[in-house]
Amino acid sequence: MNRDNEEITYYQAKHVTCLSYRQKNTLELYPTFCGVEQCKPGFSVGPRVRENYHLHVILSGQGTLRVGERTYHLHGRQAFLLKPSETVLYQADAQDPWHYCWVSFNGASAKDCMDAAGFPDGVNARDCYMDTNEFLMLTWKLLECRENTLRNELRRLSLTTEFIALMIEAGDRVTPPRRHDDSSDIYVDHALDVIRCQYATVKIRDIARHIGINRSYLTNIFKKRTGLSPQAYLLRYRLNIACRLLLTTNYPIQEVARQIGYENPMTFSKMFKSAYGVSPKVYRAEGAPSPSEPITETGREET
Repeated sequence: MNRDNEEITYYQAKHVTCLSYRQKNTLELYPTFCGVEQCKPGFSVGPRVRENYHLHVILSGQGTLRVGERTYHLHGRQAFLLKPSETVLYQADAQDPWHYCWVSFNGASAKDCMDAAGFPDGVNARDCYMDTNEFLMLTWKLLECRENTLRNELRRLSLTTEFIALMIEAGDRVTPPRRHDDSSDIYVDHALDVIRCQYATVKIRDIARHIGINRSYLTNIFKKRTGLSPQAYLLRYRLNIACRLLLTTNYPIQEVARQIGYENPMTFSKMFKSAYGVSPKVYRAEGAPSPSEPITETGREET
């Protein structure tokens, strides 16, 4: 390994600590960057295109990730991935900014690793089903490897690989069985996870297909658990996000509609008024209570 061609930059400030180590090579998997940051309120990065994979684990707080036309509203105990060649923008919440750690990497096996970790094509965020401090400790160990030595080069590779393996393990812990046994709660949990991360674009038929069960069976067990069908739950979840956007941002109504999955703002306004009794414009101006009864699916777009 030729370390003369490697550039190492260590940076530390009040809110962020990071280490950059860029090296041209042909390894199956190689690290390039890592860090820990407590973001300031409203702090944003992008829009920009990345050359490598950047895997973030949110330790606490909230923020928004936009990848092309997809928008994710994320919080602690979730993870998000920036992928090469995708235009991304991510921003910390103005009231409860996120605190996250990250590792960056690339290589011939990087995509396969991220597919296994729960980030296939079209997916950039997911829940994290383990103590996020495990990821934080690995990142701090990486930050200690800032001297340009063979030992540190090998440790950076090892720790980055361990970080990725931990994320794959987190996904394995919730992978549903492929048999209809006594595991209906696992299926419902998995469906809820998908809705929370992909609410703006996901369709119920795709959730059922992804989990590996029949759509009618999913609807039956989901309604038994939550009191709502998956479609009604998804609609309520979308509209709850819309309420938060209306009250905490200055986005135009059309943009709020788009962010929760409605390209037609008139359809969004109709569904919103049906649920809340007022239009989005009036809600923003005056506020309104959440609906006390489950949202019906009449007139709803197919999901």
